[in-house]
Amino acid sequence: MITRSLTHTISIALITLCAQSAFSETLTSQESDRIAKEDIAATQVLAEVCPALIGNNPAFQTKIGSLTQTLLKDLSKPTTLIQLQQDPEYQTVLKEAQISAKEVDQAEHKTVCADVLELPH
Repeated sequence: MITRSLTHTISIALITLCAQSAFSETLTSQESDRIAKEDIAATQVLAEVCPALIGNNPAFQTKIGSLTQTLLKDLSKPTTLIQLQQDPEYQTVLKEAQISAKEVDQAEHKTVCADVLELPH
């Protein structure tokens, strides 16, 4: 089960976008894929949670979509979000992220949603 908060997960995803991980070469492809799946799941949870907090914002949708596409490139094999959603490991990770999101208060969610809006294109 994911023990870190959704905010922590998204922070990691945002850091990943800003700079490549120096230790990525020491991870196995399975470990790297798991991290990418966790980050993608976190973005999908934000896509579910944020509209209720910040409204239906086209800029948010564009940025979360772009973030998801960037994270999909971190997987060892080319995969679309639709294909990934069929993956049993991803389904488990997504459920864990959804459960973790329920433990985070709305103020934290709203802050992370605002952070996504601040991402460069």
